[in-house]
Amino acid sequence: MAGIQIVTDSASDLTPKIAAQYGIRIVPLSVTLGGEHYTDGVDLTAEEFYQTLRTMDVLPRTSQPAPGSFVDVYREALDAGKQVLSIHISSKLSGTYQAACLAAEMLGSGDIKIIDSESASMGVGLLAIAAARKSASLTEAQEAVARAKETMGVLFTPDTFEYMVKNGRIGKAASLAGSLLQIKPILTIAGGTVDVVEKLRGRKRALRRMLEIFRERVGDNKVHVAVLHADAEEEARGMLEEIQQAVDCAEVYFAYVGPVIGSHAGPGVLGLVWHLA
Repeated sequence: MAGIQIVTDSASDLTPKIAAQYGIRIVPLSVTLGGEHYTDGVDLTAEEFYQTLRTMDVLPRTSQPAPGSFVDVYREALDAGKQVLSIHISSKLSGTYQAACLAAEMLGSGDIKIIDSESASMGVGLLAIAAARKSASLTEAQEAVARAKETMGVLFTPDTFEYMVKNGRIGKAASLAGSLLQIKPILTIAGGTVDVVEKLRGRKRALRRMLEIFRERVGDNKVHVAVLHADAEEEARGMLEEIQQAVDCAEVYFAYVGPVIGSHAGPGVLGLVWHLA
């Protein structure tokens, strides 16, 4: 074989620059915003998405890629003599993983392996990067993903709970829905769904505590970490600076929460995703 093609979806929130650096193919999801249909990352950037979102009363909707979109990418890789490792947003949050599985079945090739990240955003992206670093063989890439998943952590705090409640992506955090006037929860993704870590009053307290939890969980270990924000760049950059001072970072990524995840989490989200180096 001529190597491994790593594939993911646009809910990974990988930037085009990072995807190109590691040779990762991104299959985009779709977003419907204000009656207009967009292809995530193709004709709708994160900046454009949040500018529009803040002016609208109607919530956006997202759609997974059609299996045919994956078939095209997989076939191209197979025709080039490559094996495929395809890593996707949690199957409990989106139908994207199922679409990828269906595409693999349609092609009937044993050289395509699909992984459910059981995560979202850069929880998917960091796994794709881990696989791309170890892409000498399919087995090696799969083992790299498994190791990263074992030590992966996700923490995030939404500025508003409205989007998660109305879009139904709330998981075990549903119990918070009626009591969030001043509560700013710290959330995680566990077992592929959203869960509550802690509940605090006020955004500053939530952000401070999120950093404390991150440092507690990381300890003295070296980490690969991503700092993400949904149109809250100033706060996110402050968090990034604190992380770089407090933790031994192998790599640090700073990125927007893209339109797909932002449609369900809303503007103002701040998040951390990491795994041990």
